[in-house]
Order: sequence, then structure tokens, then C-alpha cells
Amino acid sequence: MRRIIQIYLIVSLMILISSEAFSQLRCGTMQRWTAEIKDHPHLIEKRQKIENDIIKWQKSTALNTYNIPVVFHILYENESENISLDQIQSQLDVLNQDFNRTNPDANQTPAEFLNVAANCNINFCLAQRTPNNDSTSGITYTQTDISSFSLYDNRIFHDSLGGKTIWNPERYLNIYVCDLTNALGFSSFPGGTESRDAVVINYSNFGTVDVSPPFNKGRTATHELGHWLNLLHIWGDSNCGNDQVQDTPIQDTENYGCPSHPSPTCSNNGDMFQNFMDYTDDACMNLFTEGQKDRMHATLNSQRTDLIQSQACSLPYEDIGINENVSPTNNQDYCGYEFELITSLYNYSTSSVYESQIYFQIDDGETQMMEWNGDLLPNSTVEINLGNYTLSAGLHTILIYSSSPNGFRDLNPNNDTLIVNFNLKDGSPFEFQIQTDNYAEENRWEILNDNNEIIAFENELVSNQLNTFSFCQDVDSCYTLVVYDEYEDGICCDFGNGFISINNQVFNGDFNSEIEFDLCTISTIKELTQQDAMLIYPNPSNGKLTVESPFMIEYIRIYDLMGKEVRRLFEGTFDQGNTKIVWNGLDYQGSQISGGIYICQMLVNGAHVKSQKMTLVK
Repeated sequence: MRRIIQIYLIVSLMILISSEAFSQLRCGTMQRWTAEIKDHPHLIEKRQKIENDIIKWQKSTALNTYNIPVVFHILYENESENISLDQIQSQLDVLNQDFNRTNPDANQTPAEFLNVAANCNINFCLAQRTPNNDSTSGITYTQTDISSFSLYDNRIFHDSLGGKTIWNPERYLNIYVCDLTNALGFSSFPGGTESRDAVVINYSNFGTVDVSPPFNKGRTATHELGHWLNLLHIWGDSNCGNDQVQDTPIQDTENYGCPSHPSPTCSNNGDMFQNFMDYTDDACMNLFTEGQKDRMHATLNSQRTDLIQSQACSLPYEDIGINENVSPTNNQDYCGYEFELITSLYNYSTSSVYESQIYFQIDDGETQMMEWNGDLLPNSTVEINLGNYTLSAGLHTILIYSSSPNGFRDLNPNNDTLIVNFNLKDGSPFEFQIQTDNYAEENRWEILNDNNEIIAFENELVSNQLNTFSFCQDVDSCYTLVVYDEYEDGICCDFGNGFISINNQVFNGDFNSEIEFDLCTISTIKELTQQDAMLIYPNPSNGKLTVESPFMIEYIRIYDLMGKEVRRLFEGTFDQGNTKIVWNGLDYQGSQISGGIYICQMLVNGAHVKSQKMTLVK
């Protein structure tokens, strides 16, 4: 591959020097490429990588038909250069014929080349939408004060310099038509400067209407599009050179005019001067080969993948929206301080959506953005996880909206935005399960608080089913779960295999009329007065806390909101004084615990248990 790049450099320099002898080049692509790598030497390495990718894809590329959206940019100083719609359409017709081997002169391909003559299955359509998703004819017209553009004139690609700024080359094939002084046309290679990734054609040899021989059949554009799809000149731009295609005969150099067949060089049986990548007259060109087709397909699949997925050939209707939020849902209460933000993206478009931007804002925080990529069919939904978050208890608001389906403007912004209001309660989720027997209609349960008030209940259970329930348990509180059986025979044994499971601890369902369970987050705590409070700082903390107290301390323990002991910071006796204990946020195993609310509990003065909340922020 290194030799390939060397050939590009050496031959291009030779062409650049010798080209001055011609008043107008048949093709200026290699001269442009030489100038490009002179200004950007890193493109040499990039081209080498592209060649490696092409080889890989050529071995695996399946037959496909590709549709490429085209925008024609017409640059004109006077009306003679402002070409007609008929002329533009004639050029588009030629491209579709030549790349699908429906060209009328295909029957002129010599018999010995017919076995390699290829239908490339590449179609070109006028773009139906602009980059802003507005309707378009696929043609722009720009009147300029510049009388003509040279081969190396980059003003072509800039509005402010008398040209026309290129449309996104990842979504459009940009073809410029202008007065080009020293070449019939030129093209960029894949991997070149993105702002100039285009094809440029002289208006006087564009299409088949109002043009004169010998370049009057639109083959200049066909030739330059071959370069745009990574084809080299058929002679490899050197004497008996290599065009990296196996089924094109090695030939000495370019051919001009229309030679007689066969015209052998380089020990071949005749040059393939009928190939679109030679320099012969338009009327003498009539084929691409299977090898060239494979190389072009490999290029589309490896270097121009966004282009072949572009929806610009269809009428613009891109519409996505946030139709619901999976978590948290609107107007719901949630237990604890951590939550997972999951939203749902719906495709209202008439075609698949491959990418979108999702923006979201939590309360008054900064707006965040996530890029989504996938394949979302019309009238389909995909769930998108936007991450895990920890907030304080209370009411919160999340604003979520979608944007830029497939890189275009969303045509219906009314369904883009969703506002979710939810409440985080100061507590911890508690879950228990009841496996019923054959007669669940006999059973019910209720949960009572310290004041013997019913805060949750269920009177209709399903027989022979594992029923799961949950409620939010306040911190530092105790509840009572009571399970009842109307016929006083429990939920097991003679009439099924029922049981009760609390925090993964299973209790036999063998009881009479009722069974009670005490549910406490941590041990009952007697609070000290405000002036006796311990000091925890910083709070909230990012992982390191200092606990300070003026009293005699016998232990300091850390619990999560479920009452599980996380770490003992001290066990023994600290005499009365100003005691400081530093905790680095590690559990017993030495692992950093997750962010959230924790309870610091200490025994002071031999009698009083003191607890205080603290927050770890990750």
C-alpha cells in the first residue's frame, strides 16, 4: 500500500508539470489531489488507510443498489452560463444510464470486454430536501462577479468569495457547474478536505443539451464521479501503471480521441479505451468493469456510509418525539433519592430514523445532550437510558426534548418536548412477598405505623400466586405488617404451599387468623437535644466525612436506609472530649460505596443513641 501512495505522489507531480502543455485538461483531479496533499501532508497516511479499508470491503461487499442524493450548484456570471433545467436533467439521465449500464451505446463494448462490463447499481436522484429539511429542487443558482474559475480556485466552495458553500457532503453529492478555465472537470477523492468534497464540471461540457462534440454526451461528469467513488485513471497515472482494479487491462498511458480497437500496449490484447476512466471522447466511452464496481461499492460502504443512509432523496418528513417517560413517570412519588432516567423516543416519520439528539434538564441544572444512534422504524419506540441521578427529597422537574432526526430539522416540534414532575420521598423502599395458597380470597394484609394507623393494605389477592408489594418506609421508623386469614388456617400446608418473604427472609405460612411482623429501618433511636448534636462535615460529601462529638463515645456505626450496617468506624470507648473520626466512604470490603443518604449512629455517654443523616455525592 505504501507503493500506491508513492505512485500518487510521483505521477501527480509529473502530471502537474506536463499539464501546462495542454490548454484544457480532460480531467484535473490528480492535479487537485497533488495540491491538496502539498497543503495537507497527513492526507497521504489517510489515503493509505482508506486503501486498506477498500481491500477489506471488496472481499465482503454484497450486491446492493445505492441511491445517492445530488445537489447541482450552478455558478454563472452571464445567462449563457446559467444552464437550463433540460441540460441539468440530461446530465442526471446520463449518470443513471452509465452507472446502471443502460446507456444506449453499451452495445459498442467490444466482445472481449463484455464479460466484465458491469451494471454498478448506483442511482442518482435530485435532492428533495435541504440540510435544514426544507423542500428543494436539488438545484441552486448563484450569480457571481467571477468570470471564470481555475482548477485550483477554492472560491467555488464559499458563498462569501463568489461561490456556493457546500452542502453537508456526508448527506449530499455536490456537483458544481461553472466556467472552469483549464480543465473539463475535477473531483475530490474520499478522505480529502470535507469543505471541498465535491465534483466540478465546466458548463460547456455538462450534459447533452447545448454542448458541442467531442465532450457532448455527459461523460465528463461520469468520469469525475468515478474519481469521487475512488476510481483511478485506467492507466494508473504512470506508464503501464496499476489502477488497483484486476479486470482492467494494463495500458501504457491515456488515450485521446477515439482509437481503433484493438490498440494493444503493455503486452495486453488491446487497451480498454472504452472505459469511462480513460481520456477518450465521450462517444468512445461506454463501460465500467465489475472490478471498478466492487471498488466503488467498497468505497460507499466504508468511506461514504452516511451518504448511502441519507434520506435526502425523499420528500422531507422527519418527525420524532418524546411520547412518554419510562422512569420517573409524571406525578408519581418515589422512595429514596436515587433514580434512573429513562425516556421513550417515538418515530412519527415515514422512514427509519438512524440518529437523533436527546436534550434534558433536571430542575434548574445545566441542559445535557446525548447522541442516539440506531435503526428506529416508522411508528416504533425505543427506550433510551439517560443515566442514574441522586437528588434531595421533595418535588422535582425534568424537561426532555428531542432534536435533529437523521441530522435534519424536525418538522413537527409539537411532540418533541415532555415535562415530568415527580416527588422523592424521604424514606427507603420496602418490599415483601406473599405466596398464596388455593384460597387467596380468605387473605388480606395491612401495614400499620407507630400510631396504629393503616398506611397500606390489600384485600384482593390471587390464589397460588407470588404477590409482590412495596411501600415507602420513613427513615428511623417502625411499622407492623399484619397478614390475615379469614378461616384461621393460615396460607399453607393442607391447601397449598404459601409463605411470606420479607427482605429475602422466608416465613412459613402456618398461622391461625393473623401473623404480625415488626418492620424497622434501624434500631429505635432516642434523639438528643439540638445542643447535644454531633457534627458531620462536609455534608454533603464526595466520599470523605469527619464525625465530631464532645461526648464520651462507645461506638460509631454507618447504616444505609434499609437498616443494613455498612461500616463500624469505632467500637470501644472514647473519653469525653472533642472526638474526631474520619471515614473515607469505604465498606467492610474496602470498596467505595455508592452515593446516597446514610445514617451515622453513635452511642454517647453510655446511654443515648444519636443518629444523623449524611449524604454522599458521587
